[in-house]
Amino acid sequence: MLDSIAVIAEQVAMLYLMMAAGFFCFKKKLIRENGAKQMTDLLLFVVTPCVIVSSFEIEFDAALRDGILIATGVAVGAHALAIGIGMLFFKKEPGSRRRVLRFSVVFSNCGFMSIPLLSALLGSRGVIYGAAYLGVFNIVQWTYGVYLMTGDRKQVSVKKAIVNPGVIGLALALPIFFFSIRLPDVLSQTVGQLANLNTPLAMVVIGCHIAAADLKQAFLDKSIYLALVLRLLAAPLLVTALLLPFHFERDLLLACVIPASAPAAATTALFSDRFGQDTGLASSIVTVTTLVSIVTMPLLILAASL
Repeated sequence: MLDSIAVIAEQVAMLYLMMAAGFFCFKKKLIRENGAKQMTDLLLFVVTPCVIVSSFEIEFDAALRDGILIATGVAVGAHALAIGIGMLFFKKEPGSRRRVLRFSVVFSNCGFMSIPLLSALLGSRGVIYGAAYLGVFNIVQWTYGVYLMTGDRKQVSVKKAIVNPGVIGLALALPIFFFSIRLPDVLSQTVGQLANLNTPLAMVVIGCHIAAADLKQAFLDKSIYLALVLRLLAAPLLVTALLLPFHFERDLLLACVIPASAPAAATTALFSDRFGQDTGLASSIVTVTTLVSIVTMPLLILAASL
C-alpha cells in the first residue's frame, strides 16, 4: 500500500510542479493572457480529441467495454447527484451569484484536471473511462448548464451538446475501439504526439489562470467556501460511498472518483462571461477550488485506493 501511496504522491506532485511553471511564466509575462487563451483553445479543439482517439486505439476488450458503460452511468449519476446538492443551497444568494455557485458545484474540471491525472496514474485505460465521463459532462453542461446559467430553456442548444470537441473525439474513438481499427502509422503517430501535449499544456494553462486571479478577494467571499466544500468534499465523497459496495476494479473506481473530485470547471468562468453572470465570482471559485484540490484530490484518491 505504501508503494501505491508513493506513486500517487509522485504523479500528483509532477502535475502541480507543471502548474507552478505556468504560474511562474504568467507572473514573469513569458505567457500573457491572450497566450493562455490560445493554449486553452488548442487544448479544447485539438489536443483533447487527440487524447481520446489515441487512447481508444487498442484491441477490443469486452471487460473494457463494460467499464466504459459503467463509467458513463456513473457520470450520469454523479452529475444528477451534484445537481441535487446544488439545489439545496444558495437559495438566499442574488440570482447571478446563485447561478454561478450552483454551476460550480455541478461541473468539475474533468477535462483539463482529470484527464492528465488519469493518464499519469492509470494510463490509457484510465483515459478511456475518463473520456466517457467527459462525454456526459459536455452533454449535461450544454443542456442543464446553459439552463442553469440563463434560466431560459430556449437558450439550451442540443446541437452544442452534441457537436463539441469532447463528444466529437468520443464519436471518432468508439468505432476505432469497437471494430479494432488501426490508423495508418503516420496518422496514429501524429495523433499520439499531439495527445502527449495534454498533460503539460493543461497544467501550464491552469497555472496561468491561478496567476491571473485576485487571490485575496477570492478568499474573502464566504459563499465560495461553501461551494468549495460541496464541490471538493460532499459530492465526491457521496459518489465514492455509493460506488464502494459494487466492488469495481481499482482502475475503474479511481477513474470515476477522480473526475468527480476535481475542482470547479474552467467553464464556470467562461459560461458566466458568455451569459452575463458574475464573472468575478466564477473566476474566484475556479481559482480557490483548484488551489485547495491540491490537498483534497490526493486524499480522496488514496481513500478510494484503500
